[in-house]
Amino acid sequence: MWRHGYSTRLRITAPAVALVHADGRESFFTLSGTTITPSPTERGSLARQEGGWVYRSANNEVFHFDSEGRLTRRESAVERIDLSYLNDKIQVTDEFGNQLEISVRPDGQPLTLSGPLLQVTYTYDEENRLVALSRTLGGQSESRQYHYEDATHPRLLTGITDERGVRYASWSYDAQGRAISSEHAGGADRVSIDYNADGSSTVTNALGKQTTYRFQSIHGLKRIIAVEGEPSANCPSSNSTFTYDARGLLTSKIDNKGNRTTYSYNARGLEISRTEAAGT
Repeated sequence: MWRHGYSTRLRITAPAVALVHADGRESFFTLSGTTITPSPTERGSLARQEGGWVYRSANNEVFHFDSEGRLTRRESAVERIDLSYLNDKIQVTDEFGNQLEISVRPDGQPLTLSGPLLQVTYTYDEENRLVALSRTLGGQSESRQYHYEDATHPRLLTGITDERGVRYASWSYDAQGRAISSEHAGGADRVSIDYNADGSSTVTNALGKQTTYRFQSIHGLKRIIAVEGEPSANCPSSNSTFTYDARGLLTSKIDNKGNRTTYSYNARGLEISRTEAAGT
């Protein structure tokens, strides 16, 4: 499902509330009377406010939602964005009065985006997959095409053809729908992934160098606990190990030279101290 940058929303099915981020990630909370408890790995906080909800992220972004869970304001140290809704239209306004208008489908996927000198149109096929994006800026128009060629997993993106008509990116997947390769036109920058029987993954880059990643699952989320392979510019953390606390926060790291760094956090999960070369 394709989203836009202002599609953050709440999905409310009491006693559970899910914050659906614009990139598709989800954060979970549980309601119990007036208490709202985040999941163990969630570092932000959610609270009720008059007419809706407010979420504060660990990096001090603030998101306001109406009673239906729709995003109405997003604030940070550098900007404030307000959103209003009318039928299938979303009007986005910044603190300087600049505006964008987004029209969306019933499922929330964008149809058009309009602003000063800019018009973007999104085209979907009968399977509700985005197949084309057309953009007009300052009177100049261009478009790109999106491909879905995996018969086993027809909703997975397998390629993009750019504005020049060149297929510049391709992806492939295994039988479980996991990505196994990525490359640009002519096989440039090709990366492949092997999923090993012990749960680790081995990545082979365009130069043939291999790096193996080992994981630990903490509250259903994978955390890297070891990186094994030859250090390179693309993988400076090779032959490193990592440990985490019960919340999934990094507590120590040992690099490929044996240097140990430790980390500590406050109740909100924000880093409050870091000790490099710990124990030496």
